[in-house]
Amino acid sequence: MIDYGQDTLFGKKVISTIGYNEQEMIRDILFLHANGKQIDCDPTYSIGNFYKNGLPKPKHKFDKFPQLPDVIEATADNLPLENESCEVIMFDPPFIMGASAVEGASQYGGITGTRFTAFKDWKELKEMYAGALKEFARVTKENGIVIFKCQDCNSSAKQHFTHCWVMYEAIQQGFYPKDMFILFAKNRINDGREQQHARKYHCYYWVFEKRNSRVDYSSVSSFCGEGKK
Repeated sequence: MIDYGQDTLFGKKVISTIGYNEQEMIRDILFLHANGKQIDCDPTYSIGNFYKNGLPKPKHKFDKFPQLPDVIEATADNLPLENESCEVIMFDPPFIMGASAVEGASQYGGITGTRFTAFKDWKELKEMYAGALKEFARVTKENGIVIFKCQDCNSSAKQHFTHCWVMYEAIQQGFYPKDMFILFAKNRINDGREQQHARKYHCYYWVFEKRNSRVDYSSVSSFCGEGKK
């Protein structure tokens, strides 16, 4: 167990749903929902930015394109792990989509080499997310948690409320949406394009627990089923 420092001079810290500090937010999630356990699997580790300020690094580090010698090559939908072998999974998948996004990504190694850095469309994003959640349901222990970072996005002048779809898909895969946190960004780069929707200065951290949902969302289950087509 790890002491995530929730005591203050004025007593117990009040954990809020919102914040600007990513590492602090992850520590709050682990304290509140993981009983002090650390993250033991990160399927999209990249260069480990989550763990640069003292957050313990996970035992299992994976990435489709590993950038560090101790990161194993694997995709989030096909992890080299035994069934029910993880207690806490941290998942930070890409969220940008659209033809221009894929073309922009190609300068870093071609469209194939950056497929999950920028998705070509909403369908491709959903396929990747759904495949990952299905795999997490396999490798997560009963009552284990998945911390799923996601962000809503616009593509082809259409608004995609990704965080809603992610919740319903997670329910279909056997998870209970236990909590949600919102991380604010102080700044966003202005790309100069004419606005058609409000600029997004936030992303979401879902906390999914592997157990039957304690709330009945069956009336919206068809929305989730759309992602499996």
